[in-house]
Amino acid sequence: MQHATWNAIESYPAAMRVYRTYRKLLPPSVRTLVRWLAMPRWNVAAALVRYRAANTVLSGPFEGMHLSLTPVSSRNLLGYLLGTQEIELHDVVRRVIARSYPRIINIGAADGYYAIGFLRQMTQTKVVAFEGAHEHHAGLVQAAELNGVTSRFELRSFCRPEDLRSELAELDGPVLVLADIEGGEVDMLDPVKVVGLSDVDILVETHDAFVPNCTAKLMGRFMRTHIIEQIVARPRSLADFPSAIIPELSRLMPHTAVELMDERRTGTQKWLYLTAKRQPDVKAARAATMASNRGSS
Repeated sequence: MQHATWNAIESYPAAMRVYRTYRKLLPPSVRTLVRWLAMPRWNVAAALVRYRAANTVLSGPFEGMHLSLTPVSSRNLLGYLLGTQEIELHDVVRRVIARSYPRIINIGAADGYYAIGFLRQMTQTKVVAFEGAHEHHAGLVQAAELNGVTSRFELRSFCRPEDLRSELAELDGPVLVLADIEGGEVDMLDPVKVVGLSDVDILVETHDAFVPNCTAKLMGRFMRTHIIEQIVARPRSLADFPSAIIPELSRLMPHTAVELMDERRTGTQKWLYLTAKRQPDVKAARAATMASNRGSS
């Protein structure tokens, strides 16, 4: 569905009720036919992207990664396959890859774009991925298998602050906490609740549209302990589209090509990349652990 159409539906409660009734009453095959009749140009373009990509990311820092998207993502988030999803973060992603974090904790893994993408690019990294929506789990497991990273991938369900605190209890080197939890970041990323957050790097998608001023709140919490970099979303343009791979789409349907990259955001999206000023002393931590083990034996 086109972003403008979805925004219009979301803006009116009556329209949302009609939409939910439509989804409940009509079987998937009928809804597919309705989508093609209502938006043929969009659906032709989306089908071409899916065919050309064949479940593989076409460009960007995760180019070549195999994905197993849910049906909803496959229809509406073509940026995953195009490699343009959250294009504003590409520079940060490359810096994360260069840093080679031994461990990444991904809260809100969704379809695994980052969890599997980082594992594929960082061959010594382990990822613990939390995802509360179980409809994503089968795809995450399959994507890990397709990319040959299963041995370094651990999938868990919903993450609570105490779960994150437990993960951070024993640091074994630089850690990246990667969070996209639709406003839950205000409760989760609290260094008072979650001991250890002051010493790790954090990349978080903030959701001021859901929790007012959450970006400012997080910046205030971490301003003493972290170097703060704020990234703000920008509109997509035809220059962002991987035209070398799908030239006919950018040439014949340029407006639709740009629309396909729209990420269905509410408001202006922001992210924070927080780099800890004080990194954990790995050697000291290991020495303390060994001393503790000797003392208890």
